[in-house]
Amino acid sequence: MFMKPIENPSIVAKEKIEYLQSGKQTEITPKIKEIVSSFGNETLSEKTFQIIDFVKSLKYETKNKDDVFRKRTADRIISDGYVTGCTDENLVFEALARASGIPTKYIETIDIEFLRKKSGEQGSYSGHVYSGILEGDKNWSIVDVTKRKIGANIENDNRIFFKEGKDSWDIGITDFDTLKKEFDKFRENYK
Repeated sequence: MFMKPIENPSIVAKEKIEYLQSGKQTEITPKIKEIVSSFGNETLSEKTFQIIDFVKSLKYETKNKDDVFRKRTADRIISDGYVTGCTDENLVFEALARASGIPTKYIETIDIEFLRKKSGEQGSYSGHVYSGILEGDKNWSIVDVTKRKIGANIENDNRIFFKEGKDSWDIGITDFDTLKKEFDKFRENYK
């Protein structure tokens, strides 16, 4: 699985560099740099919780969710002052973490219950977004920003790994329609 220690040092170096870089939704803007400058120089764990605390300080709002689902950047989410769920929370977390020098991955998962249903069967498209942070030189830990937890376990949450990248747009999900298309395609091949 994705979070096991990485044995090849060249892969670590490549991933470390790659996941410190901005994605299209997680651009490190002047606003993001300003927020990060207010954080202290604590341990990785303490800094991670500072970032989570900032994310959790944003208002949770669902009334415009369909209009903004997967369409905003981290900077825009912060400017708007609200998140609509786990995707928004993780986009902000990832931009702030990378700006703080923490290599961070966007991790999309799908609920196993959704995958067990036949295509067209009633039920909503369901999954969860996590972040992966590089601890030391070869261990990725899963962060569940929603639950304020470092070291989350995707399988224990009854989910399956779908894709990872820099952000939602990087893995090809730009709105609810593309999410449905990608999840349906994955479900067709899921055994």
